Amino acid sequence: MQEINYHDKELLQSIADGNESSFALFFRAVAPLVHADIAVVMKNDNRCIMAVLQETFIIIWLHRDKLPHVKDIDAYLRSVTLQECYNYLQDTSSEELMPVPQYEEELPEVQHYQAYQSMIHDTILSLPAQRRLIYEMHRLKGMPPARIAADMQLSVDTVTHAINAVHQSVRQCLKDASHSSVSSRHNNWVVEKIRLLEENPPVTIAFDPHWMPVVSKAMAIDRPIPADSTPVIRRIYSNRLNYLYAGAALVFLIIGPGIYLMTMRSEKSASFHTLSASSDQLSKDTLPDGTQVWLNTSSTVKYPAAYTPANREVEVAGEACFNVPGYKDQPFLVRAHELAVNVTGSSFNIHTYPSPARLVITAMDYPVTLRSGSKQLAVAPGQQAELSHEGKIAISVADTANIAAWKRQVLQ
Repeated sequence: MQEINYHDKELLQSIADGNESSFALFFRAVAPLVHADIAVVMKNDNRCIMAVLQETFIIIWLHRDKLPHVKDIDAYLRSVTLQECYNYLQDTSSEELMPVPQYEEELPEVQHYQAYQSMIHDTILSLPAQRRLIYEMHRLKGMPPARIAADMQLSVDTVTHAINAVHQSVRQCLKDASHSSVSSRHNNWVVEKIRLLEENPPVTIAFDPHWMPVVSKAMAIDRPIPADSTPVIRRIYSNRLNYLYAGAALVFLIIGPGIYLMTMRSEKSASFHTLSASSDQLSKDTLPDGTQVWLNTSSTVKYPAAYTPANREVEVAGEACFNVPGYKDQPFLVRAHELAVNVTGSSFNIHTYPSPARLVITAMDYPVTLRSGSKQLAVAPGQQAELSHEGKIAISVADTANIAAWKRQVLQ
């Protein structure tokens, strides 16, 4: 089979558009790399490896719309993989590990499988009728947005927006269902494992066709059951699909890489991790890239499980101060109250206000560069930039002494 360039932007965009064949190609190319990292962390325990491999590709599929925008796809894959390794080790004790399964046995169960399955189904069924119909045509029948738009006499933009909105709804319903709070120990563990794997690259084995059910389950995370079916029909439909996917996997193994699998029903939360400070305490924490974060009282910072040094996105509520020891030239995409701005720098403070929506970025010891839409602005140390809900940016002198004072209280 021709070698697959998994960095290719067209391939990644095709995956973002929901093309399952493209995702299967991507899986064939990167699964050996992901498997090698997991094998080192899980000490070559095949059952643990397969469980984490499954959950890693579920996360990647749920975040597929981000793939074309990832600057370093290898760093992204390693970060997601290690996040899932940590989650698996956190949830599983060594005494509970079972013997290595044979290929004819089922894959290890995704954590909290039934609960996530029920939540996703309920979310899809609760959608407005038109949006649900668009999504079912897209995911069940594989229809592209242009064809759906023509059939329903809608604009392509309307259809695309509806599909994207459903993806967001599915993620939102699962945000608080899994690992919603992350400790410094967690982040430090991931950073340390990244360093070790970079210093001692693991041995990569050839792709194993027996891994294909992993990508089948991953792609099935957001495949809806027909909305007009009864609970009994829904169960029959689900069981029928399970047999169908098993048959497709067998066909793939017999015929070869040119045949792609239909997908199975399953899912795993596209979790966002949360750092928070209580109403009467300040706190300090660390992001997966080593960035230190000080949180003022009643403040939170959220970031996706897919966070990497090359793809940094945070959502701030309240006030937080960031100290970036490495990767200072890589921007943060900062979101707050429907505002968004790219921030590049090594030391800055962010204060958000909900009504009206405002975002204030203060440059502490070093200059900061801001990018909002087509605007780019340099903020000198001791200055702050205020981004309003109208898109205006105003520069003023900052009270850095006050910010430095509350930061020092965290260390006391």
